[in-house]
Amino acid sequence: MGDKMEGVIPGGGADPKQYGVPIETVYVNNLEERIKIDYLKDALTVIFKHYGTILEIVAKGSVKRKGQAFIVFDSEKSCLDAVEEMNGFELFGKIMKVARAKTHSDETIKRKAPEIFDEHKRKRLTQKDFKRAQEDAKAQANPAAAAEKPRANKPGAAALIPDEYVRPNKTLFVQNIPYETEESDLTAIFERFEGFKEVRYVKLRAVAFVEFENEQYSITAKEQTADARVGKDQKPLKVTYQRA
Repeated sequence: MGDKMEGVIPGGGADPKQYGVPIETVYVNNLEERIKIDYLKDALTVIFKHYGTILEIVAKGSVKRKGQAFIVFDSEKSCLDAVEEMNGFELFGKIMKVARAKTHSDETIKRKAPEIFDEHKRKRLTQKDFKRAQEDAKAQANPAAAAEKPRANKPGAAALIPDEYVRPNKTLFVQNIPYETEESDLTAIFERFEGFKEVRYVKLRAVAFVEFENEQYSITAKEQTADARVGKDQKPLKVTYQRA
């Protein structure tokens, strides 16, 4: 299942028929964090299948995502009925908070608007990248505050690892991008490498995420772009790996 639900946001404030397709995902939080993920999914399935066909349930065990889940139905009615009746229901000794998610699941768009799936996925990943860039910028600006966050309690917490020591993965993290640089400029630099998939440019933060098909392709691209220069001042890019 991967991370295809990352970027789906809790309910409230969004257009429920974005893209002309209703949001059919329920967001549940305030769940008991000590319950194993597989057992939690089984319990949620038993409870929510009463409202209609469930396409998938996404729940993760990481520190930042514990205690919450996304339940994707195959209809808007199922989603709304579940929100209306299950908000405030007690599960494992805690009162669940249930709302409609702010954004679509990949599964909904894939099934009901496949022609815009690529656009939807790109927007979701861009939003995720922007949030990650904000978090990294804050961590680098104030390491002491970052050290107090839950994720920093784990050995090798990503926010405290220098960029140069982040383990290789299939996505490169590009920094020091001159403001006048366009996404097409970055694409021209990286698309010549085998396995290139796309560039996601967060211009406001002067960073970009360059995705390859696998880790080996990204390693090759990183090694060969170590001295890449862009912009009118030929400023060198800083190319590392995306933090986990």
